Amino acid sequence: MIVGRRDGRAWLTRVRRTGQPFAAPVGGGGASVTPLGAGVAGAAGTAGAAPVAPRDLRFSDGAMSGPDYMGAVAAAVQRIAAGELDKVVLARDVVATGASALDPRWLLRRLADGYPNTWVFSVDRLLGATPEMLVRLEKHLVTSRVLAGTIRRTGDDDKDLALAGSLARSSKDLEEHEYAVASVAEALAPHCSSINVPESPFVLHLPNVMHLATDVAGVLSAQSTSLALAEALHPSAAVCGTPKIAADELIAELEHMDRGRYAGPVGWLSADGDGEWGIGLRSGAISPTNPAQITLYAGCGIVAGSDPEAELSESDAKLVPMRDSLGS
Repeated sequence: MIVGRRDGRAWLTRVRRTGQPFAAPVGGGGASVTPLGAGVAGAAGTAGAAPVAPRDLRFSDGAMSGPDYMGAVAAAVQRIAAGELDKVVLARDVVATGASALDPRWLLRRLADGYPNTWVFSVDRLLGATPEMLVRLEKHLVTSRVLAGTIRRTGDDDKDLALAGSLARSSKDLEEHEYAVASVAEALAPHCSSINVPESPFVLHLPNVMHLATDVAGVLSAQSTSLALAEALHPSAAVCGTPKIAADELIAELEHMDRGRYAGPVGWLSADGDGEWGIGLRSGAISPTNPAQITLYAGCGIVAGSDPEAELSESDAKLVPMRDSLGS
């Protein structure tokens, strides 16, 4: 437990090793950050009260409607075909508004129960359940889990097994994944004496989707911290694109929204510099001015073979964890 203070504002950080809310999966580390005086419940209730379910939720488009998002994807594919870049990650947002202040504990408990193979986090109104670890540093061993390439699950085990096979063979998804892995390996190279990159990805099964995944590992070559490694890696091609500058410029042109802290690093740092940083995906941000409102985010990697309608469907699948947490 850590108490911090800066510019007249104090906060309390709890780090727990448990599968409960505010934590990573069992065996990992997790953190919650709560302003002092606010209680664990944040904007709703008190730390001792039972979590309160959202009431009378209404959903609305954020910066773009579904058709507008498909138009942005089509425009990105044209730019890729013109040779301006290889990949870009385009995100969209959906706004949920309840009848009263949202209780973060309710959302976090549902995320932890429903998505046990993710890192559940809560930091200053941003909360979610990310399946992607940006970087972990433990006793000079550096690891990063790269996710890129997605297919939605059906709930039928036999069908999902067939879908997993098609995902592993998809040239479009493998291309998207390759860019993300290469960006991580390139960013880690200056900090590592050796790096191991598996020849092919595996399929990571989550309750709502399946991802192509690669675990990149390296040995730290010089004195550094997990936070410094996170800075070197962010933003990777998994959340931005390739080349990074061109992708970043196209995101600013086509997304029409401020990502805020969505897709940024979230995690913890120990006194000796070790730590674990996830990417703030499958997440939502409770409004600082309206505690009854939360903005949900989802993004998709766009490459030459991307289909706008399929990318919209993929983004809907990635919104499922946060919609589940709200009970919708």
